[in-house]
Amino acid sequence: MDKKTNKTEPLTCYFHFMFNAWNESQAKKVFANASCGWQYLWQKWCRFCDEYGLNGAITLYYVEGLDKNLRKALADAANEYYNG
Repeated sequence: MDKKTNKTEPLTCYFHFMFNAWNESQAKKVFANASCGWQYLWQKWCRFCDEYGLNGAITLYYVEGLDKNLRKALADAANEYYNG
């Protein structure tokens, strides 16, 4: 995906971001202001991966693992990553 020339839809951004760019460093950045702490959310991500595999974790983390504000922060980060 050429992230400089193509505008990507938000949902597509999320899936690509989680599959290609999500890591501990990104979690620290995206969830820096989370009241529960970015480390907790990173550990939750790792548990989802262990339980459901990467593809299952990508969907379930967003739907069941995060509240509305955290979902927005993650979706915004994915959109920014691909669309600037």
